[in-house]
Order: sequence, then structure tokens, then C-alpha cells
Amino acid sequence: MIEAKKKKEIPKIDIYKAWCKACGICVAFCPTGVLANDETGYPYVKDIEKCINCGWCEIRCPDFAITVEKRTKEKKRIEVKGEEPKGEEEFLPERIVAAGQ
Repeated sequence: MIEAKKKKEIPKIDIYKAWCKACGICVAFCPTGVLANDETGYPYVKDIEKCINCGWCEIRCPDFAITVEKRTKEKKRIEVKGEEPKGEEEFLPERIVAAGQ
């Protein structure tokens, strides 16, 4: 019997360039080479398919400029009995990104 392989969930990597100082630590600690530096030295996602969701880039970033999240197939919804389901935007966490100085 052949077992079907589970489809790998591809994580989401957010890089906040306003917070990043282009130190290269996230690129250096990435074990699978997902991240690379652009011509100005800032990190970018080169190959998201290789990401194993280890979180080393997020943990090692001294400026908290990178986050790694698991993507889910369906967004979890909270419904209150008797109310109509609300739009997706109300179920997603709010992100606040500081403007660069």
C-alpha cells in the first residue's frame, strides 16, 4: 500500500525593512538557504519552498524585524451563537509596523 504524502504547509515570512539594519544574521542562520541578501544588503525570501519553519531567523534577529508564521489552510473563525459570521479582517491579528526614521 502506498501512503499519500502530506502536503507541506509553506510558512509565511514577514521582513519589516523599516526595522532591519541589514546585519545578515538571519541569512547566516537559515539552515536551508531560504533567505538571501539583496544588492543593498537587506534580506529577502529567495526560496520559500525550502523553509522548514525552524524560526532561527526570527529568534536571532536583534531588531525583531522578521517573523515566521505557519499558514493554515482555513482561517479559524470564532462565531457567536445567533450572530452572522464576520469578515476575515476581523479575525486576523492586527499588525503595527513602525515607520523608518
